[in-house]
Amino acid sequence: ECKEVGADLEQIDELKHANVKADVAVIYDWENRWAVEEAQGPRNKGMFYKETVEKHYYAFRELGLNVDLPDMTQDLDGYKIVVAPMLYMFRAGFEEKVRKFVENGGTFITYWSGVVDENDLCVLGGTPGGLMDVMGLRSTEIDALYDGETNVVKAVVGDVSYQCERFCQLIDVKTAEPLFVYGEDFYAGTPMTVNEFGKGKAYYICADAEQKFFDNVYEEIVTKAGVERPLKQPVPEGIEVCTRQSKDAEYVFIQNFNKVSTAFKPELDGAEVLFGEVTGEMKPFSTIILKR
Repeated sequence: ECKEVGADLEQIDELKHANVKADVAVIYDWENRWAVEEAQGPRNKGMFYKETVEKHYYAFRELGLNVDLPDMTQDLDGYKIVVAPMLYMFRAGFEEKVRKFVENGGTFITYWSGVVDENDLCVLGGTPGGLMDVMGLRSTEIDALYDGETNVVKAVVGDVSYQCERFCQLIDVKTAEPLFVYGEDFYAGTPMTVNEFGKGKAYYICADAEQKFFDNVYEEIVTKAGVERPLKQPVPEGIEVCTRQSKDAEYVFIQNFNKVSTAFKPELDGAEVLFGEVTGEMKPFSTIILKR
C-alpha cells in the first residue's frame, strides 16, 4: 500500500506548488459566537449560530467553490463574495471593511448583524450598526419562533417559496429592493433584500430559512457576482469538488465520499485527467484530478 501511495504522489508531483484560492468567505467569529450565545434574547435557548454558518458554507461548497472562514480581524481583499451570518457583534472595524469591500464591487450578504459593539454594548442610532446605508435598510424588530413553529418566505418574482424557522426579522426598507416576502402571520417587511452601493451589492436576509433556500439563491448570486464554478454540471450528494491553483494551471479535485459507487461523469471541457479515471461512475472514496 505504501508503494501505491508513493506512486500516486509521484503522479501528482506538480501539485506541490499549487495553493488554494477562495473567491468566497463566510465569516465565523468566536467572539461573536460567545456574544450570541450569552445574549439574553431573542431566544432564551438555542441561537444556532454555528448551524446557521454551516447552512451558508454548505450552499457554496455544493457549487464546488472554495470557501474561507475568516474572523472579523482579517481583510476582505481578494474575495468576490463575503457572507456574515448572524454577525450580532461588530468588532475590529469590520463595518468599515465591509463598506470598502462593497464600494469596490464586492457582494456582501448578512443576517441579524451589527446589534452590539466589541464591548457587547448595544449600537445606538439603528442597526446594522454603521451599515444601514450600505444595506439600504434599518432593522426594526426580530421575532423568535418557538421550536416547531415555521413561516414561509416567497419570492417577489416567480412562484417560489421556502420554509423558515427560529427567527423572523422585520426591517424598514429604504433604498433596498425586496426579493422575498413573508407568507404568513402578522409580518410586514421582507425577509430578503438587495441594495446597490458603490460598485457592489449588499444582500440582507432576515429569516432563518431552510437549506434549499440558500442552495438556490446562492447559485444565482454566484453567477451575478462573476464567480466561476469549477464544474458547471450538478454534482451528486456525497461528491465534493474543490480547486487548487499554480502559476500555470488550475487543478480540480473531485472526491467521492460515499460508501458506494456513484454515477458521475465530470465534463472535461478540454481539461486533462491528471489522476483517476473518468468512466461515468466513481468508486467509493475515489478521486479524480483534472488539470486546466
